[in-house]
Amino acid sequence: MTGRRDILAGAALIALALAMIWEARGFPSIRAMAYGPDLFPNIIAGGLILSALGIYLEAFRGAAPSPDDEGLDRRGVLAFGGIVLLVAGFAILLPILGFHVAAALTLLISTMIFGGSWIVAAMVAVSGSIVLHYIFYSFLRVVLPWGLLAPVAW
Repeated sequence: MTGRRDILAGAALIALALAMIWEARGFPSIRAMAYGPDLFPNIIAGGLILSALGIYLEAFRGAAPSPDDEGLDRRGVLAFGGIVLLVAGFAILLPILGFHVAAALTLLISTMIFGGSWIVAAMVAVSGSIVLHYIFYSFLRVVLPWGLLAPVAW
């Protein structure tokens, strides 16, 4: 029965990915750039397809969950709810705190939710927010809100 659920979950992920790719085709292109607004939906769709292939591989290998894995895991449900609240909090606090502070806090808390130590969470938060800033600001040329760090903005 688990294999059948996995195959259906994989098929749903692929259907969602194909719908994202199809919808992104209609986004307007930007002449001044080699990429456009369809870039991120296509990257996410590619990740969904890779996830579906991983689910298929596990299903066809016959990797069944242990009896303890049947049903809902309280910690997993709380982690999922925490991530949903974290994304909502990021969206709400982004204009106030700015991208750098909001991204660092989001990465710190999400790493802690998934069991990372304080040291690892702090390293992920600082390095992740710096890397994300570089990607968005320098490579993609997206203007990011500085928020609390506006006095030191460059």
